Amino acid sequence: MDRKKPNSIKKNLSRTCLSTLMVLGLGAESVIAEEQSADADAIRVLQERVNQLEQTLELGLLEQESAIAAQSRTSSKVHFGGYGELHYNHLESAGSDYRQLDLHRMVVFVGYEFNERARFISEIEIEHVLVTGGGRGALELEQAYLEFDIQQSMQAQIGVILVPVGIINETHEPPTFYGVERPIIELTIIPTTWYVAGTKFSHQFDNGLSYDLMLSEGLKTEDPTVSPSAESFNLKKGKQKASFAEAFDLAMTARVSYRGIPGLELSAYTQYQPDLDQSAADSYADAASLFGAHIIYQLGQVTTKALYADWRLDGNAAEAAGKDHQYGGYLEVSWKPVEQLGVFVRQSQWSQTAEVDATQFDIGVNYYPYENIVFKADYQLQNDDAGDFDGFNLGMGYMF
Repeated sequence: MDRKKPNSIKKNLSRTCLSTLMVLGLGAESVIAEEQSADADAIRVLQERVNQLEQTLELGLLEQESAIAAQSRTSSKVHFGGYGELHYNHLESAGSDYRQLDLHRMVVFVGYEFNERARFISEIEIEHVLVTGGGRGALELEQAYLEFDIQQSMQAQIGVILVPVGIINETHEPPTFYGVERPIIELTIIPTTWYVAGTKFSHQFDNGLSYDLMLSEGLKTEDPTVSPSAESFNLKKGKQKASFAEAFDLAMTARVSYRGIPGLELSAYTQYQPDLDQSAADSYADAASLFGAHIIYQLGQVTTKALYADWRLDGNAAEAAGKDHQYGGYLEVSWKPVEQLGVFVRQSQWSQTAEVDATQFDIGVNYYPYENIVFKADYQLQNDDAGDFDGFNLGMGYMF
């Protein structure tokens, strides 16, 4: 027998098993390699998707940030503000009582800055709440103008503008003055709130001196030769308010002010109107001229204000109506010992018709619980020529 044959068989079997194992191993490695390759492809696809999502998200965030920034820029150019006041009047005249509550006005300011040198400013006012055909309310656009900075100290305005005269015609928010009602001289002789369509040029100097020049619509009073009445040559009633204003004869206004000393304001102003008729036809009226001035001086807690205004109306019709010379003035002294409280006294005297000399004395208090909020109380005494309306007034006002 060949004893080596079994060994040969064993060797062959060993070789066969080894070969099989090698084949199996190579197959397994091939399978693993294929799986690893598939996993790598999947990971690569997922990474590409993640990158795409990141790019999309980044683009979305950039677009959102850009939109927010654009909206912020627009919002920063738009400005809102306003003021309002509620009045209670309890007065007596000739034995009759007058008691009324009135939301005298609510005003909204809207402005827009086109750039650093050009802006739009407007003021919309509702008076006496109800704007109806039979009511006494009114909806008015008291300011609507473009302002341009010619230089840092020079401005030009065009549109509906407040006339640069008096103390409160341009600054009349309730927390800025004493008394529930505005000073009577600046409601009669100076027809506050007095706004016109026109153009104005302003210039300020480093020494505190400034001046304003305006060309605008003028006043138009009633013709006394057609319907003689107490309203003839009534300058307050003659405001055209930039509403289809007749402008055959434009008014010219000038003001010079000085504020070079802390606490001091000096101002003088004039207006000239060639014709109060404002038509191309033969006129019942001639020229009208306003001359006025005021001083404001604050020394510590005490502030003194004095104002005088004088109208001269030419022509026989104005003289015959006794309205050729209309004038008035007031002196006010206020004391504000603390930020929340101030008291005042004011004496006013005026005449709108010959031989009619009206006077009014006011005394009152302003209480400021918070900044730009005020509660007011005052007592007034009038003589017979003023209407003899005596009594007290209460008011609430705000600005923002």
